[in-house]
Amino acid sequence: MTLISAENDFALLGLIFTLVALGIAMESRPRIGQFGVIFIILFPALLSAVNVMPRSANIYSVVVNDFVPLSLPMLLFQADLRRIWRESGRVIVAFLGAAAATVAGAMLAIPLVDLGAEEGVWAGILTAGFIGGSANAGSVAVAMNKAADPLMGVAVASVFAVAVPFLALLLALPNMPRLWRLFSPHESSAVSLPQAEVQAERRSITSLSLVSSLALSALICIASESIAVTLNYPPAKFLMITVISVAFATLMPARAASLHGHYELGQILIYCFFAVIGVQINFVLALTEGGQIMLFTGILLTVHLVLLSLFGRVLKLSGAELAVASNACILSAPTAAAMAVARGWQNLVTPALLCGVFGYAIANLVGISLAELL
Repeated sequence: MTLISAENDFALLGLIFTLVALGIAMESRPRIGQFGVIFIILFPALLSAVNVMPRSANIYSVVVNDFVPLSLPMLLFQADLRRIWRESGRVIVAFLGAAAATVAGAMLAIPLVDLGAEEGVWAGILTAGFIGGSANAGSVAVAMNKAADPLMGVAVASVFAVAVPFLALLLALPNMPRLWRLFSPHESSAVSLPQAEVQAERRSITSLSLVSSLALSALICIASESIAVTLNYPPAKFLMITVISVAFATLMPARAASLHGHYELGQILIYCFFAVIGVQINFVLALTEGGQIMLFTGILLTVHLVLLSLFGRVLKLSGAELAVASNACILSAPTAAAMAVARGWQNLVTPALLCGVFGYAIANLVGISLAELL
């Protein structure tokens, strides 16, 4: 029993918006700005741990299923491919390195951690989930006849318990100068919009521009979902959202430029997604029953970061590019895009989404291959 019931949608949504508002307010203060998004993730986790917020509720599904896709076009209306081509290409290269580092981490962790008699199968499921997402982990679990296994629930909780601190680390790294330089000594050029352009954008926000942005985003989501249903491939939804939104920004830049305030709206919605990620974490379950899976995940992520850093040094990739690629690989396209938003790397939002969608495409093959080979 929680203080706020799972059926009280308005109370839960009001609390989520309040936490997002507090996080955004923190971002505007120089000394604590880097902790804004971390607060949005971890404070809901605390509230669920002390039974203030439920870990599952219908309104959370609304945030995940509706807020996230609706936010993505609004984050992409500035995504003129001609402007971001160089950054996109470099981040995709970084993502390939991140995926390879993830596979290497899994292969190194297998002999070090006891996951049971079918450890190769579980390694394949977990690796597919990291490179792609929960849909990929589920697909590999079905393929390997593990979807109904009780260990699946423990695995999900354990991965979340490690993945959320990993996300917090990625968000905080740019504010840790020594670790940031150790991660990558190379700087990226022009990963954010000029400040004058941002200020001009904010001065032009009107009610018409806001509702027009929402309407266009909704239409893009409708079209994308229809295509995904036709193809019978759910991850295609995010691919089509990205393709249509980027095509609009690239082929009709004048029309896209007439929309104002879409980025701020998209930021609010994607931050709500961060809050829902946090509230669903059950650290107690992970600590009591998922110790081996947490250890496996910790080794995998450590190897992932070390190898990705070395890969970035060889190819002279920036810390921003590596962090976004790592997020898109280990977590998801929306969280990678949200991190780019939170850090002010606006020109890396589209590459983050493209990398995440690419991960969806290859994760099943990688996961099933590992499950069969290990």
